[in-house]
Amino acid sequence: MIKAAKERKGQSGFSLIEVIVVIALIAFVYSVAIPQFNLRTGAEVSTKMSQLAGDVRGAYDLAVLTGKAYRIVFKFNSGDYWLEESDRSDFQLPADKIDREMSESEEKDEHTAFDARFQQFTELAGPSVADPKGDKEIPPASPLLSAKSRLRLPSWSRVEGTEWGSRSIGPYLMIKDMQCEHHGHKLDLGELGADAHAMLYFFPKGYVERAVIHVAFKKSDMVIDESQEPYTIVTNPFEGTAEVLPGYRDIDVHQDRDE
Repeated sequence: MIKAAKERKGQSGFSLIEVIVVIALIAFVYSVAIPQFNLRTGAEVSTKMSQLAGDVRGAYDLAVLTGKAYRIVFKFNSGDYWLEESDRSDFQLPADKIDREMSESEEKDEHTAFDARFQQFTELAGPSVADPKGDKEIPPASPLLSAKSRLRLPSWSRVEGTEWGSRSIGPYLMIKDMQCEHHGHKLDLGELGADAHAMLYFFPKGYVERAVIHVAFKKSDMVIDESQEPYTIVTNPFEGTAEVLPGYRDIDVHQDRDE
């Protein structure tokens, strides 16, 4: 009985050697797992940056080949982006620089308001008249009515299919700020909030807007990880390419263009 009790007493708990072995195993697992995680994240980030640069070139080529205007829409917080095409080939950037992009609903409201305002010019042009040589009616003609399609905002539709679809630089990355030629200043995630977004335009004659995009690591929703170095992406307008640079490069697209 005494011998059995001593054996049970000797079996209880862990010896110092066993504790050391367990600690060593845990340390080994962390030393292997953490670098592998960082390696995986780094490889994914590199892939995302390469894909974004390739998509810029792809949109540039598509505009030239199809003779249409295109734009890439970027969502800052999520890092999502996609391609849209215009219903007009003669689209031009507005002369006035903007402080923020219109939302999809605001663009629809602008189309409705334009049609309502233009109705008065349609009425002033007079009614249609019967064609004496046939059964058709001849609509009223005026230079203003002929220019209606050029005066209104273009309509944009998302490009879908195997070649293009929804893209994302997430989940590790987000857009900190972005400036294109049609922006008066940098559009900043912190200032514009969760709905922050921007458009990068491509033109059929072989031109993409001069733009700078600052991509940062994402700590959490709407929070940038300041401990990790960001990236700067700069477009080359006539080449249709995008250059990915390490670090935050403070570039003003208007100043650089004028110099």
